[in-house]
Amino acid sequence: MKNVYILMTALFIGANAKAQIDFESSLTDPETYNNGSEGPEGFDFSPIQLVNYYDTDFSYFTGFAISNVTDNTTPGYMNQYSAYAGSGADNSSTYAVATSSPSFYATTEQVSITSFDISNTTYAGLSMLNGDSFAKKFGEDTSATGEIDGTNGEDFFRVWIIGENMNDGSKDSIEFYLADYRFADSTEDYILDTWENIDLSAMGFIVNKVSIRFESSDIGDFGMNTPAYVAIDNINWEAPVGISETTQTDYQIYPNPVNNVLTIEGPSGLITATNINGKLVTQRTHNIQSNIDFSKLPAGVYILNINTPNGTVKRRVIK
Repeated sequence: MKNVYILMTALFIGANAKAQIDFESSLTDPETYNNGSEGPEGFDFSPIQLVNYYDTDFSYFTGFAISNVTDNTTPGYMNQYSAYAGSGADNSSTYAVATSSPSFYATTEQVSITSFDISNTTYAGLSMLNGDSFAKKFGEDTSATGEIDGTNGEDFFRVWIIGENMNDGSKDSIEFYLADYRFADSTEDYILDTWENIDLSAMGFIVNKVSIRFESSDIGDFGMNTPAYVAIDNINWEAPVGISETTQTDYQIYPNPVNNVLTIEGPSGLITATNINGKLVTQRTHNIQSNIDFSKLPAGVYILNINTPNGTVKRRVIK
């Protein structure tokens, strides 16, 4: 798994601990993105993993990328990391962009993914609005090459959101339209440029995995012409309170300040250390006791995160 970016706020209500992944601490620079080109596969927001693969030979990603790009006016593939709404959900800065049969999943069967927010990307939105060299302009009865395509302009772009329980095999799906031009009254036709919530709780079972499948009315010789992209934000999950909350007092981290080796003792999890500017220094699996060599690092302040399925502990370390 590549860089771990965590911002989770736990709330204990009734019998469950509830938390949200909102991506806000994922990127340190504005108008940028992380498409997985600098690290191994996958984004770890424990206990939720976002699937990502970056092809170094052809320089493209599949699955998820993390973005805070706000350009919602420039069309085309070069602007593939922007949300059509111009921001994340609730006017936040950071969100995820997904393509090519994306999926995310919980690392333990006790964690239930309950909801997330969804929107179009600028790449897909402007392609449907105006057409491009590959995809048609929605609402017209011709393809991008000018041939009658048989749709009569009744176009659509939708996703099937598939929820699964990885333990017992339960599966259900939700159909969601990112654009719909099939209304008798054409003034009701739309291309989604806002964020909407997908509620998975009605599926009636613990959803451990979410997959997204794309469909469009614009089909060519090689499949769907509409760019197969979607933006998501605010992944909500919950787990039984019986999974105890991890707290600062569960860990011994010493010496601090540190000159050479920092020792961490406490429950197992995933450790990441960044400098004060958010640049990753190290990432490793922690099992009861770990040592991090600070001897070759420059003097300064470092942020240590220990992430477990039960919560995240953050400490400031001085070198």
